Amino acid sequence: MAWFEEHEDSISAFVEPFVILLILVANAIVGVWQERNAESAIEALKEYEPEIAKVYRKNHKGIQRIKARELVPGDVVEVSVGDKVPADIRITKIYSTTLRVDQSILTGESVSVIKFTEEVPDQRAVNQDKKNLLFSGTNIAAGKSRGIVIGTGLGTEIGKIRNQMMDTEQERTPLQQKLDEFGQQLSKVR
Repeated sequence: MAWFEEHEDSISAFVEPFVILLILVANAIVGVWQERNAESAIEALKEYEPEIAKVYRKNHKGIQRIKARELVPGDVVEVSVGDKVPADIRITKIYSTTLRVDQSILTGESVSVIKFTEEVPDQRAVNQDKKNLLFSGTNIAAGKSRGIVIGTGLGTEIGKIRNQMMDTEQERTPLQQKLDEFGQQLSKVR
């Protein structure tokens, strides 16, 4: 009988470290996989950032083309068909009969949305109801307009999504938390 007990101890001496190693490898694989997914999602959001903006500035006559990242709140920007909206903009003037914007990347709407210059009375309105705003990264489907920049970079609606994704990336998943707890418990047992 004693021989069987010794045999079980020698087997568990090999099995336990193997199981611990297996759990640590699984934890590392899950961590790398989640990190890659989060990074690729953030990179995909970067593709929606426009590169060029058409801006009116006091020290220049007419429209000046600048890098979109050089825009600041208060700049007056012009957008027309085919343009990517360079920042969050409050529409002040529409030069065409209608202004239609494809904002599916932000709201998920499958059809382009008609925009207006009239103020939205409810300040708590969701993005779909903000008909007087153009959102960074969305595309002008029809029309031409001018507006004032109200948000740039991470201060835009798409920037807020990016921030939330980066915050989510830093949070540990329940699986990671449980594996950490298990690892701590194993390190205490001797």
